Amino acid sequence: MAIARILKFMAETPVETERAHGEPPTHRIVLDAPSWLPTEKFPRNVIIGVLITFVSVVLAATIIPFALGWLDRGDFEAFGYAGIFLANFFGTATVFIPVPGLTAAGQALIVEGPRDLNLNPIGVIVAGASGMTLAESTSYATGAIGRGLAEERPMPLGGRIGRLLRRAAHWVDWLMLHYGFATLLVLSAIPNIFFEFAGITAGATRMNFGRFMLAVAIGKTIRVILLVVLGNALLDLFEPNP
Repeated sequence: MAIARILKFMAETPVETERAHGEPPTHRIVLDAPSWLPTEKFPRNVIIGVLITFVSVVLAATIIPFALGWLDRGDFEAFGYAGIFLANFFGTATVFIPVPGLTAAGQALIVEGPRDLNLNPIGVIVAGASGMTLAESTSYATGAIGRGLAEERPMPLGGRIGRLLRRAAHWVDWLMLHYGFATLLVLSAIPNIFFEFAGITAGATRMNFGRFMLAVAIGKTIRVILLVVLGNALLDLFEPNP
């Protein structure tokens, strides 16, 4: 799996790389881990259990009902700002089990909130960006918790898809090591499949959690603003005149 490959690479990445003959290090990764990461007093399996519980709750409460048609966009609309927050949180938090319909529903609520639900645009932006930002902490936690597991049970990829994913992971790793904050900001601002690589790398290298969340918050806010502005502009353009 791509995630396992990335985690294995990061598990092998030293904190400080020394050149031959005692030359200065080529780069340094500053470890500033948040307090909730695994320690001797708070073992990794406890964190893994919490993460599994969280994923199970998400599955039971949102993803399964949405996939079976028991829950739809109208149910989120009824909760206003809270519905926008929840739809975007659950749609973004499904790192391991993507649910495109749920993600699309959350972003549609962002576009339609000020227009059809008579919600304040600022409130819509805050609710949508907050839900997305908080959900992305799952990729950071995955990298922070799982790098040891990947080292113990590596699962190499094969074929063309495997080569493409390894190349993408390599470039994301390089960008994260050299331009971590900017990389996270840009990747979180535009729709793409590579942000999870960056988030996992950030967790595996113990990037400062506050900096991680700040970069993601800025990027997601930009993304939500663009959704509100451009989405409504396109609706005005293609909506038939009465």
